[in-house]
Amino acid sequence: MYTAASGMLVETVRMDVASNNLANVDTAGYQRQTAHIYASPQRPVFRLFQGQAQALGTLGTGALVEGSHTSFAPGVLRTTENPLDVALVGAGFFAIMTPEGPRYTRDGRFTVNPSGLLATLDGNLVRGENGPIYVGEGPVFFSETGEVLVNGQVVDRLLIVEFNDRSGLIRRGANLFEATPEAGDPFRYRAVVAPGMIELANVNVVREMVNLINIQRAYEANQKVVQAFDETLGRIINDV
Repeated sequence: MYTAASGMLVETVRMDVASNNLANVDTAGYQRQTAHIYASPQRPVFRLFQGQAQALGTLGTGALVEGSHTSFAPGVLRTTENPLDVALVGAGFFAIMTPEGPRYTRDGRFTVNPSGLLATLDGNLVRGENGPIYVGEGPVFFSETGEVLVNGQVVDRLLIVEFNDRSGLIRRGANLFEATPEAGDPFRYRAVVAPGMIELANVNVVREMVNLINIQRAYEANQKVVQAFDETLGRIINDV
């Protein structure tokens, strides 16, 4: 019964993760998540007969969820014709400055804040190779190498970085990632930039819907096991 109950808890977490993926299917630069599922330790099973124990094997004690895994597979690029939109072709992350420290993202929907600095839609500053990027009020364009041009003049280049171990990146909301020591120090990466385009979420809607159906069926199967044990215990209590 406890094994089935732990399975229900696991499927609940998987349902939340899959639902979050579907909710962000239209979020530019969103990276799909999957739950990390681990098997609980197995226990030996013995048969007692006439005072002697005979080993029959081992029995699983359920599963548990510990964190989640992020898929950094590239998403489909879509043309927006907005000069402040930019996407990365292949690997790489945009470097962002936040009050909590440096963050990294694949979301290239940028804007210009009241101070004339290039920023994300949430107001965080976009980093260039020379620091914050001042663009003023002139027309802004990006080159395929990440150069930022204002009135036809190069003012800076987008700071695009990569990591030795992407699994060391932790989600911090608003499509941002924080680098832990496990990710290693960020290093400059010469990515190919696609101006006037955004990267869509790397979520396959059909696959996520099928995943939700499988999760629901697994939850119901574990639920029936718990109900069967509950009915059995009820009969024992009432009949004995």
